[in-house]
Amino acid sequence: MTFRRAALSFLLFVLALVLWAPRALAHPYMLPGGREKDVLALFAPFTLGKEIAAGFALWNVSIEQQRIVVGLREPKGREARVTLVHPEDEAARPEAPRSSSFVAVRDSTEDPAAEKAVATLLEALARNDRGGLWIEPPRAKPTSIAPGVTTSSPRVAAYAAGQWADLDGIVALFGFVALATILAARLTRDEPAWIRGALAAIVLAGAASRLWLSPVSFLGAWPWTRLWPNVRAVADGPVLEAIAARAGGPFYLTDVIAWTNFGYAAAMPLVLFGHATYLLRDPRAGLFAAFAVALLPQHIRFSRCEDAFIPSLVITSLSFALIHAWLRDPSRVFRIVAIACLPAALYTGYLLRPLNILFIVVYMAAVVSLHPETAPPVRRVLGVLVVAGMGLLVFPVFLSTNEAAVKTALFSPGWLFDTGRAFLVPKLFVLTDPAVTPPVLVVLAAAGAILGYRAGERRLVVFLLGWLGIFTIAHAFVMEETMRPRYHLHLVVPFLLLGAIAVPWLWKQRRAGVFVACGALVAAPLLHRGWIEDVGYTEMREHAFVQKARELVPEGCTVIEYVGADAQAKELRFARIGARAGRDRGGDRYRVVPAFAAGVNPEVKIEKPLEELLRDPPACLYLYEGLPCWSGKNADEGYAGACSELRQTLGAEVVMQWEVPLVIYDRQNMPPGRRDGPNVTFWLSRAGRLGAR
Repeated sequence: MTFRRAALSFLLFVLALVLWAPRALAHPYMLPGGREKDVLALFAPFTLGKEIAAGFALWNVSIEQQRIVVGLREPKGREARVTLVHPEDEAARPEAPRSSSFVAVRDSTEDPAAEKAVATLLEALARNDRGGLWIEPPRAKPTSIAPGVTTSSPRVAAYAAGQWADLDGIVALFGFVALATILAARLTRDEPAWIRGALAAIVLAGAASRLWLSPVSFLGAWPWTRLWPNVRAVADGPVLEAIAARAGGPFYLTDVIAWTNFGYAAAMPLVLFGHATYLLRDPRAGLFAAFAVALLPQHIRFSRCEDAFIPSLVITSLSFALIHAWLRDPSRVFRIVAIACLPAALYTGYLLRPLNILFIVVYMAAVVSLHPETAPPVRRVLGVLVVAGMGLLVFPVFLSTNEAAVKTALFSPGWLFDTGRAFLVPKLFVLTDPAVTPPVLVVLAAAGAILGYRAGERRLVVFLLGWLGIFTIAHAFVMEETMRPRYHLHLVVPFLLLGAIAVPWLWKQRRAGVFVACGALVAAPLLHRGWIEDVGYTEMREHAFVQKARELVPEGCTVIEYVGADAQAKELRFARIGARAGRDRGGDRYRVVPAFAAGVNPEVKIEKPLEELLRDPPACLYLYEGLPCWSGKNADEGYAGACSELRQTLGAEVVMQWEVPLVIYDRQNMPPGRRDGPNVTFWLSRAGRLGAR
């Protein structure tokens, strides 16, 4: 079977899985039955059959378990459709119109009349939506990470649910590092001593640059709620518990998040050395790849944030290294070790982040097409079985949590039109953006592709270019300039591998070129320092405010925090900043009580409702007014009235106040009726009259 036929067969196999898989929940939130009247009220004054605009009438409202499909039609038969999904649904796009409860996923249309009607209907939705429609099905609840509020995210309990169970996260991280070290030792055993010394120096330089430059801030989506499985495995693990006991007290969860990601980031050069050396069959190419990622501004920037992209790069690169070791290592014993360790790395990589399911295609392509001179058919078949077996194991998990995204990808592929922009606009394709990526790497990647192709490494070049293309297309649904560098982190590895192809040739023919490239990379962190450390966005400034305020609020106090229309009360700033790591979260610094927007009925169990708290306030009571006071409001309000009313009711005395520019990082936080412009203010106040009773 030729490579082309094998690739086609595999793609058909994946498509069959997508089409035949059983229906499953896309996320834990559902729309209850019997609420048709409430749903139709969202579109007032428009009712079924009534014209909205430009001849289009509200034709149909289909309420499903996890979405609402709204159809519009005009007398000549033209139709338009809008699908309303939960904000955490994978189909929801950051730039899509949203109300308090829904994100509107719109089918692409070039009909101005239809666009006008849809826009008018969504304005009515934003005006009428007060939250309270979504419910979460009953299930076992974990101990809350926010005192007094039961979280909607279940504790990591089992691999089968796409999580890390009771595996200790520190042990897992050291296991990955140990395996990468063994691979590096294997690859350098017959090489000059300077290669081993250089690799050690590169790893240390990468760690030092991250400690020096990487901002400790929130740079992902839903940063106040998400707790990635690798971090939770550290926070809830017995090793950290033992360290905390010896240190004399627990650690804050935010600190554990930053240090866990730093641990993975520091390991990346070592892991990529093994990956690149096995793939390119030259330790000098591996050294360059490790050196480049150690000093890459894009990687440094995200090395201590709360996101999962950094550990994802480490685990997937380790999986590739094991695949290549199985295919081409001359030692039978070592090949057995590689194939035995591969399932754990594959499984962890798949479950760390849902979109890593794309790596199935890339892993398969690597097994089928690479190393033709060393990998016999039997070895390839076994590699395919391991990768495909793990893929079949996790594919139902992927579908059960991403059904809406799969449907959008298959049946509403309008997002593919954004791919052209993603490739051509420098700010959107960060690999060619000189503000993010050192230009020397672009030159090396182009040279590597050309030299590799001319040298007969056509399979390798096509493989790396295909990898880049697949992930660029898959991430085309995120078109915000601020968010693209984070999403494009998964393009870094094939990009650097392309550049590393040119290094052996330069070493033999133009050695000065290697030194020039290395010199440019040494200077890159300093030249890009402004971008690396840029936390001037409103969300990051709020994180800094809350972190500083943490030490001002005494231990054991109660903090009232406005959450707007977030009926699940998930975005509690003080709950996350005061949470401590460990299985028992009863020792968190504060008790946080959410205050909801008017008309929102909380659908979570609150330990002590706000009304009851105000009737019998504790001696130490604070009020926090953050970004939700600006974003969780009506479009005609300058500031949420509930926040001002709370401050007056409490007779609150301001103890800390910051005024910051409104420069939004994630568009979901944009205040209604506002664009980047005038400032917003954060307040921390202590209750006066009420708290002194």
